[in-house]
Amino acid sequence: MFSIIVPSYNRHHELPPLLASLSQQTDQRFEVIIVDDHSQQAVEITQDYGFAVTIIRNTTNQGAAESRNIGANHANYDWLLFLDDDDRFAEEKCAELAKTIAEKPEVNFIYHPAKCIMVNEQFDYMTKPYANIQDIHLDNILRANKIGGMPMLAIKKSFFIEIAGLSSTLRSLEDYEFVLKAISHPQFSPAYVDKALTVCTFHTQRQSVSTNTTHTEQAITEIEQQYVKTPAQKQAFQLNALYMLAHPRMMNLSRSAAKYYWKMFMLSKNIKHALIALVIFISPQLAINLKRFI
Repeated sequence: MFSIIVPSYNRHHELPPLLASLSQQTDQRFEVIIVDDHSQQAVEITQDYGFAVTIIRNTTNQGAAESRNIGANHANYDWLLFLDDDDRFAEEKCAELAKTIAEKPEVNFIYHPAKCIMVNEQFDYMTKPYANIQDIHLDNILRANKIGGMPMLAIKKSFFIEIAGLSSTLRSLEDYEFVLKAISHPQFSPAYVDKALTVCTFHTQRQSVSTNTTHTEQAITEIEQQYVKTPAQKQAFQLNALYMLAHPRMMNLSRSAAKYYWKMFMLSKNIKHALIALVIFISPQLAINLKRFI
């Protein structure tokens, strides 16, 4: 029923615990497709599981977006799930999604909240997607991605192919652009599951998180050109763009994130943005910890 696609690059040690976690799914009607994005050490899986595991090795490094597309093209089932190698699915995820599909056979896109664990700060919080699917329209999602990234989505394979998958030209914000493209398509038919079916882990000051936002800036420009059409959309997206530029600096506990929130305040005159800027300037770690209360 489901093809679970896992892109992997130089993190082969993450895959055995990921596969072990998937063996705890209460509904095991799925396959796992690992796309090894030309890692220095080729991915090998020697253990047998109660589900099929296929490894596809890219001959050159393609990036996470194109690796997901490659995995989708090799999928044998009607529905696609996407899992990063350091995230996990709740044990009932496949069962809950199967139930939703049985109850609403017309849907081609399912989304749900996630539990986010801040590893270094030792707390977790829940994402808050739009629970009412009527709220999912371009103006709202340009303001903020209140749907989620690829690990929080299930997409019917035929719909994924119809909208040409993820953009392989973007090196940042690929998940966000995919959501914008999906909701803009006339065949978009969503359903919401009000349960946190994915657990995502985040590490502040991780080496892989860079404050070089060149790719993010390029992606913001491309997204604006493609999707922003009205003055109201432009204003909403300007605020969101500043947030997306602030985020990697926040994750690096850099006070430079404060300037983006101050710019947000100057645009919106929303006192909340000024207060966040002040908190970041005092202590980026304190600002991160406030996520558990907001």
